[in-house]
Amino acid sequence: MCLGLKIAAHHHFRELVLLRRVRDRIDREYPLPLELETLASTVDLPIAVFVRRFRDAYGLSPHDYRQAVAAVKNREARPAQKMGAAR
Repeated sequence: MCLGLKIAAHHHFRELVLLRRVRDRIDREYPLPLELETLASTVDLPIAVFVRRFRDAYGLSPHDYRQAVAAVKNREARPAQKMGAAR
């Protein structure tokens, strides 16, 4: 493998690691307001590039991913609420 390709692969892997950290943060902090500027600065990318790379990596924009996380958490909370009301 040529040196340039190794460097590019290393850079891509590092970016994926940082995007994973952003995704984990969205998972943890989904009810809180999250600014795109803050998330993009975590990865050290301009906002438009961050959104594109996040979508490429996870199939959803950061906003759509956050909405999906909130929907899943709400669905998980509903059965627990129903069980509590049945008692």
